[in-house]
Amino acid sequence: MERRIVVGDIHGCINTFRGLIEGEVKLKKSDTLFLCGDYIDRGPGSKAVIDYILWLQHASYKVVPLMGNHEYLLIKAMETMEYYKLWMLNSGFSTLNDFGIDTHDHTGPEAVFRIPRPYLEFFTRLRYYAETPGFFITHGCFEGRTENPLDDVSSMIWRREESYNEAFLDGRRLIHGHTPMAIEEIRRRINDPATLIFNLDAGCVYPNHPGLGYLAAVDLDNRDLFALRNCE
Repeated sequence: MERRIVVGDIHGCINTFRGLIEGEVKLKKSDTLFLCGDYIDRGPGSKAVIDYILWLQHASYKVVPLMGNHEYLLIKAMETMEYYKLWMLNSGFSTLNDFGIDTHDHTGPEAVFRIPRPYLEFFTRLRYYAETPGFFITHGCFEGRTENPLDDVSSMIWRREESYNEAFLDGRRLIHGHTPMAIEEIRRRINDPATLIFNLDAGCVYPNHPGLGYLAAVDLDNRDLFALRNCE
């Protein structure tokens, strides 16, 4: 049976990501795996996370990776020093170092261009949202007052405030990440049939914060929650 699995923010937690996919979800090639973005920065294995996603795709698993604000910052950091500095403030240096780029010797946009081309192409090809029957999936949230939220790319990357555009969504649920939420609250929402918006960011990269430190995934069709404690 085909499953539709959505995974929250990974942030370089490669061991936890692989453990969730292989040990908890037990991903099959008949499944579709949606990833909510923020694969890089903060954690210890940003490059390895992208390598694993690419390996899954090359091995004919159906993987739909979406754009997170950290991938967006990486792309924009290739364009201006202002965005490069903003990315560095958001732990971009950890990703550059993971690619073997010394941020003392190489600074500004030229440092980003030292990331090998296949990875840059991966980042620039990321989609801002995915639609599957009954659901929209994004990194950030929809702007509820916008007639067509799909036109508002900024909100899909950055917005934290949850709002439900009833006319546009027409009963479809919204799945997102971006804002760390305690795993028990995530579980409560998934178990509540009235919930229309699910946040799957269980703060995997923050294992010392109460309630956080998990990588979470949900099976959209039966609302099974998979959660693995940070094991980096």
